[in-house]
Amino acid sequence: MESSGIVAPYNSPPIVEAVIGINFENELKDKEVTSISKKFASYYSSNQSIKNVAVNLEIDQAKKSSKTPNTTYTETLGRKLSYNDMTELLVIWPSTFTFSQLAPYSGWDDFFGRFVRDWKIWKRANKYRKISRIGVRYINRIDIPFSDSEIKHEEFLNIYPKVPGIIPTLDAYSINIVAKLSHIGCNLKINSSVVPPPLLNHTSFLIDQDIHISSSLPQKDDDIYALLNLIRIEKNKVFESCISDKARELFQK
Repeated sequence: MESSGIVAPYNSPPIVEAVIGINFENELKDKEVTSISKKFASYYSSNQSIKNVAVNLEIDQAKKSSKTPNTTYTETLGRKLSYNDMTELLVIWPSTFTFSQLAPYSGWDDFFGRFVRDWKIWKRANKYRKISRIGVRYINRIDIPFSDSEIKHEEFLNIYPKVPGIIPTLDAYSINIVAKLSHIGCNLKINSSVVPPPLLNHTSFLIDQDIHISSSLPQKDDDIYALLNLIRIEKNKVFESCISDKARELFQK
């Protein structure tokens, strides 16, 4: 549905999840997370408690006789809000506001419009909190039907591993790319890999793109919106550069 900064007429866009995430320097208290999550009741029918547990092991090298490391547990509580069909999600952690849309993705205008709506609710319910990171992530899955001939990555993707000729075929691969998009002051991460296909007689490839910024951040709403729209244009260009016309044909079916 997206192409080089403009909306392309894809009948079956390959987007499986779109995410806007905003991080803050100061954390909310648990009761604040719960209270704020209730402000979204008009738009999300489900409001669930979620938990993240981090385990840290510390081994004192000076006490070589001790075989038992010091173990600390850090528990973070959040809320996961969702609509009836579970495709519209909002996750609130003490220091993170994460807004996402699962497939089917109806386009940037709908997605961004929902974000603005929820962001305004968030801002009304909160005191000022300095933003420490803004990111946009798009996960695309390209499903390619089997044929009698071998599926060649380079016929569909412009991002794939280059291997010596002695390796005849690849059953799986994973690529991680980190780069700077200096013209918009952002960083880019791309993960591409073979993933289990959801359809019979298909091979599936993932293009997971994350564009984010963590310095010289905008703090005013209009500036945040302008940045997100710039990131949107750039992520379209990056995605379109990662695929071929043969892949685009799949999205028109």
